[in-house]
Amino acid sequence: MIGQREALRMFGCEVFDPEGQRVGIVGQLFIDDDTEQPAWITVQTGLFGTNESFVPLEGAAFDGDTLTVAVGKEAVRHAPRVSLHQGDLLLEHERALYLYYGTAYGVAPDGAESAEEICEIEPEYIEAVRLKLRRWVAAT
Repeated sequence: MIGQREALRMFGCEVFDPEGQRVGIVGQLFIDDDTEQPAWITVQTGLFGTNESFVPLEGAAFDGDTLTVAVGKEAVRHAPRVSLHQGDLLLEHERALYLYYGTAYGVAPDGAESAEEICEIEPEYIEAVRLKLRRWVAAT
């Protein structure tokens, strides 16, 4: 698990996928509002880093000046585009990212096995127990 100490050194590092392909450079960091631990980053991709894609930190490994994430380069490339002009993520954008990457989202109600099933069973339940991400700005 990547902690807050590593997170401070993560800004601007190169990001690689599990196969060693370069994905981009860390742009922004989002922390879990409940645990205060780093949960997602944005990765600047595309020509001259003009695009930013969200990538979960679950399963990621930080090695001083590089970050290896648990998702492939193509998955990052095709991830839902999210506008960050308003600061923190909106609920629908957050939900779309968790569903796209298939990561745990809140606490699953009884009988739900997948993220899609959870949303179909009780959307208001998801709202009540969701993980709220907020942008983390490091003061320099």
